[in-house]
Amino acid sequence: MKRNMVNRKLIILFCIPFLLFWHWFDPAARKNAKGIKAYQEKKFDEAMKDFMSAKSNKPDLAALKNNTASTLYEQKKYQEALEEFSKINPEKAGIPKSEFYYNLGNSFFRLNQFDKALENYKKSLIENPEDFDAKKNFELTLKKMEEQKKQDDKKKDDKKQDDKKNDDKKQDDKKQNDKNKDDKNQQQQPQQPQQQQQNKDQKYKDLMNYLNKNEKDQLKNKKRMIGIVKKEKDW
Repeated sequence: MKRNMVNRKLIILFCIPFLLFWHWFDPAARKNAKGIKAYQEKKFDEAMKDFMSAKSNKPDLAALKNNTASTLYEQKKYQEALEEFSKINPEKAGIPKSEFYYNLGNSFFRLNQFDKALENYKKSLIENPEDFDAKKNFELTLKKMEEQKKQDDKKKDDKKQDDKKNDDKKQDDKKQNDKNKDDKNQQQQPQQPQQQQQNKDQKYKDLMNYLNKNEKDQLKNKKRMIGIVKKEKDW
């Protein structure tokens, strides 16, 4: 069975009214209480508006930062939630450290930063060794890291194989190109003496034609000379 991560986050519900100089008549306290109610009803957009309104009056209040971060997490804005969680001093916010580190671990997990998630789950378990949810997420994170390592190793192996195939193809292409060049050279080499022989044959033919013509001319002249001998007188 596939194991899912436990999404347990802390919303500060009871400690805020007891903070110094902050009571239920304070506008920020009322907005915070309204935001908590909306959060519990899973109306996260509405809760965020209320928490942000409360923060406009009490921007440095750690409790409100925690509530805002938890709501961002539920809105799947994990990077923003992590940034908000990271601004919190858990002691000032009245948050148990085990819960604080657990929330950080969940945020890192959602961002696939499993090494940092594991580190924070470990811190959470140091603070509260009996936290079953933290144990479960710790084990799940270990499993994810193993899977990620296998995937990374597979990608490296695939890349090596692809690189080898590319190198082999380049070598094959080079060999083929070299072979084509050799074949071309071999084809050209016998053509040269053949052309030379053809040139020689043509010169021989031209010479023979010239000699034959010259010989014919000589014979013609010889006949002509015989034909014009003067007639002798009678004896």
